[in-house]
Amino acid sequence: MRELQAEIGKRFSVLCEIIVADQREIVSREKIAARDIELEVNAAFLAAGLTNVGSFDADRAYAYSEVFETNVLGFTDLLGRLVAIFRQQPFESSIIAVSSLAGETSVPFQAVYGASKAYVSTLMRALSVEFAGTGVSVGSFAPGGIDTGMAALSDLT
Repeated sequence: MRELQAEIGKRFSVLCEIIVADQREIVSREKIAARDIELEVNAAFLAAGLTNVGSFDADRAYAYSEVFETNVLGFTDLLGRLVAIFRQQPFESSIIAVSSLAGETSVPFQAVYGASKAYVSTLMRALSVEFAGTGVSVGSFAPGGIDTGMAALSDLT
């Protein structure tokens, strides 16, 4: 994220701020929205994600709920807050969300994660049509496996 921040600043001569927050927590989502209002942000890159690796098992319900709270519920609430802010602005704005290739196909041993990212992809595709002509554009991209902190936290190799 820091490399992307530097590149955006250098290439486009714009302020780019990284806001680190736990997307599961409402106070974090409020913090992000408040900072966006303060800075009069016209673009957002939503890169939160959490996975869980292992065989699907009812005993893992808590781990699945964390994935769902981050990748679906928290994401949806934050997206809604940003859209509401961006619709009030007199200039065009855009939101890009990181989905995953796992949301476009089946991923054994990461089924809940894949399902959560399928939600992100389909929601963003639908909203891109719904918001056409509003001055707010949305989209997502679906990278394949990337060695990130999320992977390390879940012992994903």
